[in-house]
Amino acid sequence: MTIDREIILDLMPLYRSGLASEPSRKLVEAWLGAHPGERFEDLGAPSDPEGAEALEAFARARRLRRMQRRLYGVAVGLTVLCFSAQLHFEGGRLAWARLLAFDHPLAFAPLIAAAAASWAGYALLRRRLR
Repeated sequence: MTIDREIILDLMPLYRSGLASEPSRKLVEAWLGAHPGERFEDLGAPSDPEGAEALEAFARARRLRRMQRRLYGVAVGLTVLCFSAQLHFEGGRLAWARLLAFDHPLAFAPLIAAAAASWAGYALLRRRLR
């Protein structure tokens, strides 16, 4: 498969903004090395401010999505810890179960507050990215 100039033109904005994947970056660099007559500036870099703003907005949205995923993971993990339970078995059967938060409320209070804050942060980011 040959890589033509049009494909490189499509990849160039991502390459110049640093958002291209490693294989795409290597492909663009290899093509530029094989075509020394082409000037780097001629290959579709967004010279207008709107194109640069669009790439900046894309990078910002990407960062916010990454933060949203991390907050979701933290919120789920903290919520699961809040539901830690003590299980008691008698004769091979579950005799009783009790949430540890009921027995140790002061130890679980910061955990519950952190879980609530994580869920609130996740909800705010979700609303912001809609």
